[in-house]
Amino acid sequence: MASPSMAITLNSNTTLIKQEPQDSPPRPPQQSPSPPTEPQFLKSIDDLTSLSAAIDTFKRRFDELQNHLIFIDKAITARSNELEEKTQQLQQTQTEKAKTPLPQNVTETTKVTETETGTAAAAAPATEKPEVRSLCQMMCGRGLRKYIVSNLANVEKLREEVPAALKCAPKPAKLVLDCIGRFYLQGSKAYEKESPMITGREASILVLEFFLLISDHENAMEDAVKKEAEQVAIAWRKRLISEGGVRNSGEIDAKGLLLLIGGFGIPRLFSDEDVFDLVNLSKSRQFAGLVRRSRLLVTRVT
Repeated sequence: MASPSMAITLNSNTTLIKQEPQDSPPRPPQQSPSPPTEPQFLKSIDDLTSLSAAIDTFKRRFDELQNHLIFIDKAITARSNELEEKTQQLQQTQTEKAKTPLPQNVTETTKVTETETGTAAAAAPATEKPEVRSLCQMMCGRGLRKYIVSNLANVEKLREEVPAALKCAPKPAKLVLDCIGRFYLQGSKAYEKESPMITGREASILVLEFFLLISDHENAMEDAVKKEAEQVAIAWRKRLISEGGVRNSGEIDAKGLLLLIGGFGIPRLFSDEDVFDLVNLSKSRQFAGLVRRSRLLVTRVT
C-alpha cells in the first residue's frame, strides 16, 4: 500500500486546480412582442386621403364664390344696361320735344323785345325736367351722389332741388341708402385733409338731411329697406365704438348717424345715452332745428 507522500509524487506532473462553483449569467427580461408597424405607404395613403378631402372642400367653396361673383357681375351689367336704356329714352324724348315747332299764331302784342327773348331763352332749360329729378325717378343712387358732389359749392340750390326730387322717386328711402353707399365703414383717418373721399362723405350726409326734410310725408318704406337701414346704423355705431366710443366721435359722424336714425328709425341696440351723445355732438342751431323735424328723435330725447 502506497503512502500519502508517494501519491503526491506520482501526481507531481499533474496540476491540481480547485474550481469554484460559477453562477449562470442572468437572463434578460422577457419583452412583450411589439405590434407590427404600419407600412409607410399606408400612412402616405391616409395623408393623401386627408389632403384630397381638404382640396375637395376648397374647390367647392371656390366654385361657390366664383358663381356668386358671376351672379353679381351679371346683375350689375343688367342694371347698367337698364339705366343706359332709360337714359337714351329720356334724351330721345327731350330731343323730340325740342324739335316740336311752336304755334305760329303769335300776335303783335305778344312779341317780345330782343332782351326779353334772351331772358326767355335763358329760362327755357328750367322748364325741362331737371337732371336730379330724372336721376331720382330712375332710382340711380350713384348718379344722385355725383350730382350732389358736383354742386357742393351751392348747397342752398341743392336744398331746394333734391328734397323735391326725392319725392318723385318710386322708393325714396331705398334711393337714399343706395346713394350713401358704405362710406360710414371708413375710419376717420380716411378723411384727412385733401382726401378725395371728403366730398363723397359730405354728399352722403346732405342726402340724409334731405330725406329727413321729407320724412313727414310718410313715404312708404318696405320692411327690407328698414332692415337695411338698421344694419347700416348698427355698423356705423360699431365703428364709432371701435374708435373710442360714440361720445368721442367727430361732429360729421355724429350728424350723419343722427340723421340716419332720425329718418329711418332708431335700432333697439341704441341706448338713450347714445342718442343724447349724438345730439350733443351736433351743436349747430340749424341742425338742431332739423333734428326736431324727426318725431322719432324728439320722442326719444324728451
